[in-house]
Amino acid sequence: MDYDFNEDKAYVERRNARRVLEREKLRKKKLFARRVTIVGIMLLTLILIITLIVLGIKAIFNIGKEEVQETVAATIAPTEAPVDLTFNKPSIPDDKDAKGNISTQNNAVYIYNKAAYELFTGDETSAKAYADCISEFKYELGEDVTVYDMVVPSHVEFGVPERLIKEDKINTNSQADNIKTIYTSYTEDVKPINCYNELSDHFKEYLYFNTDSNWTGLGAYYAYKTFCEQTDQKVLNLEVCKENQASGFEGSLLYCDGGLYENLDTVHYWTFPYNTYAMRTEYMGVEPFETSIYYEGATSGPYTYGAFIWGDCPLFVEYNQDLTNGKKIAVVKESYGNALVPYLTANYEQVHVIDYRYYQGSLVDYCEDNGIDEVLFVNNIISANASSRVDAIKTLL
Repeated sequence: MDYDFNEDKAYVERRNARRVLEREKLRKKKLFARRVTIVGIMLLTLILIITLIVLGIKAIFNIGKEEVQETVAATIAPTEAPVDLTFNKPSIPDDKDAKGNISTQNNAVYIYNKAAYELFTGDETSAKAYADCISEFKYELGEDVTVYDMVVPSHVEFGVPERLIKEDKINTNSQADNIKTIYTSYTEDVKPINCYNELSDHFKEYLYFNTDSNWTGLGAYYAYKTFCEQTDQKVLNLEVCKENQASGFEGSLLYCDGGLYENLDTVHYWTFPYNTYAMRTEYMGVEPFETSIYYEGATSGPYTYGAFIWGDCPLFVEYNQDLTNGKKIAVVKESYGNALVPYLTANYEQVHVIDYRYYQGSLVDYCEDNGIDEVLFVNNIISANASSRVDAIKTLL
């Protein structure tokens, strides 16, 4: 077979042409890749620059905002507490020769100067449990109902000198500290009513009974006065009222010491210069009946405190017939509330008094059904720190 030189030459030329074409394609690929890399680097650089600019602008505005906030904080006075949470314990006169003693009939009662004083053992835990309970009611009642809470100190806080408490190692704790813990532990917008200082200012007056755990009508009046002052309402003047009294009250602590029989109590109460009446529900499930706010037939004996709203019952509704302001309030109470609620008729057309120990039903439903937008809880400090009483209050939820 003869060798065709021209054919071989043509093959070489085609091969070389393919190689040139392949090298050109490779060159273009490398050039494209280089351009992509350059563009990518430029984009990343641009993004970085933009990010730095944004952060810088934000920082500038934040600095300005902080300066404005600091200026505002420096020119606006801080919000004041809704109630004075300082507690002014009185300087109780101390007869250096006088000695008190724990009752032989009840080791939770201290006898001093022919008066019986219930000892207080509440602590921070029990105080916060009570505050949580009241907060729960505020949550359930909602933002349209204002909830007040008044914790009333007991007689021992204002009647026994500090020396005797220390020397005799009486187990009674600071009520001022406990009330402050309650008033600063609410988890909802509850309005505390601090009557401690008003009672302290008048501690030499007849504010508590000698033979009973309750306070007097005068002690309750000073608490009412505090409520009005702290809710911006006019205070009823006792001078325009008629004072009444029933002597020989034999209180629930009389059995604690024989010497107490020499120091029986007198119940003072004041009738008002306006017309009132009440509807009393004697027991749950029975129809209420009309009566007066005070039982003016009260006489000596163990039931004299019943002059106030005729004693305890599930529901007692007071009406001021001469008042037309449309205001209503529900008062959730134990026996301390009995002496307090009559005064509220000077400020409210209707005062709905609910004793949580006997009432069966929902406080929320009651307020809704009766168009009530103010609720006042009144508890003496021993009740406020008793788990059984807190549980009883919760039955109204």
